[in-house]
Amino acid sequence: MNSTQLLAEVNEIFDKDDVSKFRPHINYFIAIAAFCTAFVLLETIHVIAGGDKTLMLKIFAALNIIFIAVVFGLYSNIKKEFRFIRKNIRKSNRNRGDRKNEFMFDVSYKSEFIIDAETIIKSNASINYALVHYDLNKFSIINNSVGYKKGDEILRQIGKVLTKSLKNEIIGKAEGDNFFVLLEYEEQEKLIKRACEISDKIEKMGVWNKLNLAPVVKTGIYFIDNENLDVRVAIDKAYFAKVNLKSSYKSGCAVYEDSISDRMIEIKTIENDMHKALKNGEFVVYLQPKVDLQTGNLSGAEALVRWVHPEMGLLSPIRFIPVFENNGFIVDLDKFVFEEVCSSIRKWIDSGYNVHPVSVNVSRSHFTSSNFVSEYRGIRDKYRIADGFIEIEITESVVFSNKNESEIFSVMRKFRDDGFEISMDDFGSGYSSLGLLKEMPIDTLKLDKMFLSNIEENNSKIIVSNIVNMAKNLKLNVVCEGVETSNQVDFLKKIGCDMAQGFIFEKPKPMDEYEELINKEKVNYYKLAI
Repeated sequence: MNSTQLLAEVNEIFDKDDVSKFRPHINYFIAIAAFCTAFVLLETIHVIAGGDKTLMLKIFAALNIIFIAVVFGLYSNIKKEFRFIRKNIRKSNRNRGDRKNEFMFDVSYKSEFIIDAETIIKSNASINYALVHYDLNKFSIINNSVGYKKGDEILRQIGKVLTKSLKNEIIGKAEGDNFFVLLEYEEQEKLIKRACEISDKIEKMGVWNKLNLAPVVKTGIYFIDNENLDVRVAIDKAYFAKVNLKSSYKSGCAVYEDSISDRMIEIKTIENDMHKALKNGEFVVYLQPKVDLQTGNLSGAEALVRWVHPEMGLLSPIRFIPVFENNGFIVDLDKFVFEEVCSSIRKWIDSGYNVHPVSVNVSRSHFTSSNFVSEYRGIRDKYRIADGFIEIEITESVVFSNKNESEIFSVMRKFRDDGFEISMDDFGSGYSSLGLLKEMPIDTLKLDKMFLSNIEENNSKIIVSNIVNMAKNLKLNVVCEGVETSNQVDFLKKIGCDMAQGFIFEKPKPMDEYEELINKEKVNYYKLAI
């Protein structure tokens, strides 16, 4: 019997770590074999060391030597076979364990779900069905935050919630945290309500409070209108509906519509190409200058990113940043931009250019990592960048849509302690932030461009003036973005706003063009703006 046949038989008998039951038998064999071998070896030495040897003694000695060689060979082979069996049984048990976990709470694999769903739909032509896709937003971040063991427990509890919510319906699970359910319905509005109620049950699971996490559940719904439809297509369309939800930070339900198909196809392409794009250098850093409103001189820049896609051309951030925020890739992209900025600043300093501070955006996804600050500090120190040259820009939503403001503030303070400036971007874009503004460890307040949209109106002027005055009393610098007219420039200058950026001064520029700009002795924009 060869090792493969032996493995097949043993695998039917032993489970988990039971392969270790072989070990005592192997040890007994080794002990007995060692004793016999030692005895035979001593007898052989005695024969060889003796005087005259008869033919029988010589044959006996030769057979002893052959016996010793056979024992060693047999020992080596058994040891090899034991390792082979142990390795493959453990692999088999892992696969069996994965399958066991997937089937817990009657959750099927995606492939089996598809077969079962198609059978049910074709066998019940008089019943309406919808495919509902549930996704726990940014689950990879939760895994990194609480550990994979806790993450698996969360998935099991979600599976249990979904299973308890079913009637004569089925549930399936794909990779990660993706679940899909085939639901019956009579009226579409009632189905949408039911799907959202199931989502609410997931959000209210007790495990979230224990782990101090605020879940975001995305729900996509596709109403199946063709009994012969490939269920894989229905799954994709429910997925498209889910991805089309606008907010990355709130739970929600969305129904698939044909109008979103093109966008979803683009999203699929973006997700398929993003890792390759980073590796191939398709992401390009742009810099948009900031202008000192009192002097008109260049005073800094904000780092932005563009994607030069080989097929879709130059992509603006609005087309890919929301996708990356949803799938977590934004963390890798942010680090890439940060290192590009550090590398360029080092180059400009060494070249003797007139270097100004550059602000770099960071996503909320970073804040779940305990190494966030140290990683950025390490990159900065690698390029020997002094304090004051890099500003970390955090959007208002990072702080005020999070239940743990104190933890966010703690990270911000660590950055400041390490010599980084901190800027709050998009201030006033929709969150109630005035109450905590006095507590935030920031250096700069960046007003959202919405404040300038109706600046000709007196009420808008009063609001902006008071915000700027409040910020100045808190010893904060104030930057206004989206400045496009000379009237806006005059008003911001009059009320004491420190800096501005916008198309009236400069559009975002590629690195090499910005480098040409700072190579000049001094750049003044008032002749362009006013």
